[in-house]
Amino acid sequence: MIDIQQKKDKIISFLETNGPSLPVRIAKAIEMEPVFASAITSELISSKQVKTSNLKIGASPLYFLPGQEQKLEEHTENLKSAEKEAYLKLKEKKLINDEDESPITRVALRNIKDFATPFNSREKTMWKYTFASDEEIEELLSSPKKDTEIKKPEPENEIQEKKETESEVPKAWIIKQKEIKQAKEESKKIENIFTAQNKNILDNSISLETENKKIIPEFLIEIKTFLKQKNIEFIEEVRTEKKEIMATVNINSQLGNINFLLVAKNKKAITKDEIEAAIQIATKNKMPCLLIIRKEPSKSIQKFISENNLIKLEIME
Repeated sequence: MIDIQQKKDKIISFLETNGPSLPVRIAKAIEMEPVFASAITSELISSKQVKTSNLKIGASPLYFLPGQEQKLEEHTENLKSAEKEAYLKLKEKKLINDEDESPITRVALRNIKDFATPFNSREKTMWKYTFASDEEIEELLSSPKKDTEIKKPEPENEIQEKKETESEVPKAWIIKQKEIKQAKEESKKIENIFTAQNKNILDNSISLETENKKIIPEFLIEIKTFLKQKNIEFIEEVRTEKKEIMATVNINSQLGNINFLLVAKNKKAITKDEIEAAIQIATKNKMPCLLIIRKEPSKSIQKFISENNLIKLEIME
């Protein structure tokens, strides 16, 4: 059996030496599959011995030790364009008034939580550079220039340009919010099912005759057969559709038996958005994700999956 404490000590030692690191590097250091290394790291996070970044490289956050927060700045090249601009502006100014910024910058500030800290001052939302000292912030807040500075009239063409910019809500951000909303709704459905099962309020009075008449979808039969061949236990069906099956399964791993949220796609290709949605649902239900598809994905998708420590991929050709 794996010595869990030894693995934990090895993770902490690795982070002490290397600073903020990707899950895949940690898994390699402790010689375990990323999805199982993640289970050990999650315990360290729960005990507050390890922290995770809001900043992501691909689909994965960085793991680091308390006190290593500022070392995350070594990875700011991975910020998106608008977020990097907001980060550099905040780092230079140390203090930003939210209402003075364009919608794009305001959204970006809310996304760079590792470097931007919000607070209220004089009934206004302000953003401070996380690593600025309290003395610096106090000095900036008390500076008369902040209250008395008179803005020069802007040229007419600049005013028009500013209005146009401020009227634009970033399309990518809107799309992302819709995806998150859909994932949350899906997760809520699953939660309701799990709650109902736990409270034994599902109707278990279906007669044997009715049960026998129930037609089991061909894809579900195929998935159960595939899981049996892989020695993966099928626990509970959550949702079955023509092109997708969602269920809970159990995998006997190096750490013992671990429950996974199974997401099986009856298709040959899968998108990053579908993968992210599956991860969000699994994370919401505090489980890693077992993703099953029919064909080996493209190299870019394989890389995307390998960078995330909460997903295990199986190919059912």
